[in-house]
Amino acid sequence: LCISIVIRLGTQSFKFMYTFYTPLIICVSLGSDLIIPCYLSPEISAVDLEISWSNDRALVCLYKDRQVTEGVFYKDRASLATCVLERGNVSLNLSNFSVSDVGDYYCQVINQNGLGQSLKTHPSCSDKPNPF
Repeated sequence: LCISIVIRLGTQSFKFMYTFYTPLIICVSLGSDLIIPCYLSPEISAVDLEISWSNDRALVCLYKDRQVTEGVFYKDRASLATCVLERGNVSLNLSNFSVSDVGDYYCQVINQNGLGQSLKTHPSCSDKPNPF
């Protein structure tokens, strides 16, 4: 299955020194593990930032005060790789991907001053062959 990632950055501006970026297409099979990539640019450490991944239904994963908390519907399925936060990698790791995981996902990064910036992605399933 191909997962399309449509990036919609909000128009609200914050005084952040970085932006988000992510590839546009990811292929995944049902039941497999998925990484929804998201990086800070320029590459700065996200270790001391708050990172929240959510979807239209619930909190998926929260990184705050150097602790990772999974949302109730994503227990043992959602995580962030804390070892790469120093390099600005705030990607969401989601295991056992299912059709119910399709929808809008939001990554929000908040700095120590409470200023935040959000990224919206929309993974969608397709049964068309991967063109890559």
